Amino acid sequence: MPPNYPNQGQNQGQNPAQGQSPNQGQNQAQYPNQYPHQYPNSSPSQIPVNHELTPNEFAKHSMPKFGKIFAIILFTTAGVILLSFGIVYLMKYLNEKTAKTPETTAESTKLSSINLQPAIDQWLSTQVNKKNNSILVYDLKNQEIIGRNNDFTQNNSQGVENLFLVYLANLLFKQETWKKEDLIKVGEESFTKETCLIRIIQENHAGCKEAIISELGADQLKQFLKDQSYENTNLTAHLSNTSDLLSLAKRFYNHPDFSNDVWEDLKLKLDPKANVIASANPLLSGFQKLKPYGIFGATPETSSNYSYINNLYFIETAEEDPARRRTIVLIYLTTDTDVASIIDLAKAIEKSLI
Repeated sequence: MPPNYPNQGQNQGQNPAQGQSPNQGQNQAQYPNQYPHQYPNSSPSQIPVNHELTPNEFAKHSMPKFGKIFAIILFTTAGVILLSFGIVYLMKYLNEKTAKTPETTAESTKLSSINLQPAIDQWLSTQVNKKNNSILVYDLKNQEIIGRNNDFTQNNSQGVENLFLVYLANLLFKQETWKKEDLIKVGEESFTKETCLIRIIQENHAGCKEAIISELGADQLKQFLKDQSYENTNLTAHLSNTSDLLSLAKRFYNHPDFSNDVWEDLKLKLDPKANVIASANPLLSGFQKLKPYGIFGATPETSSNYSYINNLYFIETAEEDPARRRTIVLIYLTTDTDVASIIDLAKAIEKSLI
């Protein structure tokens, strides 16, 4: 039951249909027809409230809505900031995890180190002139040098320097600047470029080498050596050093400029069994249990004043488990040495690797 105000009866008399507040009759007298057109049949209690508020009253009525909007903006901003931090943290975590994965893999596949230096030093102790023997032995599996001697100076590089031509030619084949079936003139004969490269590898064919160099052009060949940072190699003077040759060997092994199929095909061509002049290399006679493939050059039989023998070989160990196998790069540039000493070096290296 609603409360009974003092003037309720009087007000009901004035407006028997509905109770009024004490001043309602007075307000109705002052504003008898405030909304005559909008609400012709409305009772006074249904007449809308006057919305013509003062600025202060408008501010009071608006503050709750403004507070809600401000709260929404505040929480939304805070949420966006927290989400941004979360995304940044997640990306950082994923990047660190990705960066660590190759390192972990490399560590897990790295084998125990091999030290060939004692074996090389023992062999050098029997040599008349140690400086005549430039040696560098590198473990591609562990990516480390495992033996060396006098490996900084430039040396005669005939034979092994042909690999620079082979690499550049295969790069041009990949770029389709050259075509393998294109013919080049070699003396009175014509060979395809591919055939000439094979003869350079397997026979150290002088005519094919000159023809390939002529096709490349001296400027392009020099630019290639410069671009690849082979700073100690001069093909005109037939000079190089173990550092440049090792960089070239690693590039062949990783072959970033051509496919793995091309590299596997090159390995077959570098196999001593396919090499016409390999039987003349005494170094290979010292390997019985290892699998070498590579290239070498030796003094022509017509020359008697100066003797050299240059070798660049990839040597694979023979473990049954592929994960345990190593590929070793042996670079051996020597002058004025004897066959027996070269065989002894190969035997000393093999003994340390198996």
